[in-house]
Amino acid sequence: IQAVLDRYAGYIRYFSKMNGYYNSDMEDYIRTKLIESLFKFRLDR
Repeated sequence: IQAVLDRYAGYIRYFSKMNGYYNSDMEDYIRTKLIESLFKFRLDR
């Protein structure tokens, strides 16, 4: 999981930017959704 978060850290940071400022709540939300999708993907196999 950490490897995936490291890989997409720049994208997460970019998309959590709102009105010129980084929104840490949005960054946490995106990370949570990414982790949830990883578990769904691995359990569906």
